[in-house]
Amino acid sequence: MKTTRRQEKAAEIARAAIGPLSEQGLGNVRLQDIGASLGMSGAHLLYYFESKNDLFMAALRVVEQDLRDRARAAFTERESARERWDWLMEAGAPMGLHDSGLLMWLEAWALAVHHEAVHDLITELEAAWLGLLREIAEYGKERGELPADLDVEDVIEGVAALLDGLTIRVVVGYRPLTRDRAMRILARFTGPQLPWTSGGTA
Repeated sequence: MKTTRRQEKAAEIARAAIGPLSEQGLGNVRLQDIGASLGMSGAHLLYYFESKNDLFMAALRVVEQDLRDRARAAFTERESARERWDWLMEAGAPMGLHDSGLLMWLEAWALAVHHEAVHDLITELEAAWLGLLREIAEYGKERGELPADLDVEDVIEGVAALLDGLTIRVVVGYRPLTRDRAMRILARFTGPQLPWTSGGTA
């Protein structure tokens, strides 16, 4: 499907909005703040998005699409499932209080409780994230890097939940936890569930 000029501009605006939305929060940032970085008025942004919430959701989509695009590129350079898994854990791990993508996820989780459209969006995006984890785990089973009887669904749900919890600790900082320590904790608790071997192509 051919992308229209309006769609291209909307995508440009959504990407530019990631910084202000993550730095100030959805409740504090104004449309004119976002528009200023693009030489546009706040009112002009409403030509592309019906509301600030719609712009927020579009920006969160950009964050996740960027991650998936980087993952696909990284996977082509990494043959083993273990290498792909380690790359994805590193890419998905929180960077701290200035991690723009994960700060937006914190906003989205809170909004989803009372906002159906945001709930539907993060359900879709989370399914895509779990899909990446599932794909690597199944690939690992095919190559003999993981046990053939591994319960992939339970493992990826557990990994995702643990990573979400560690993300909150690192990003919010209410109980300070460094990224490095979070990654060590993740490895410690997921290690027994993912008994990687060198394996070989099935």
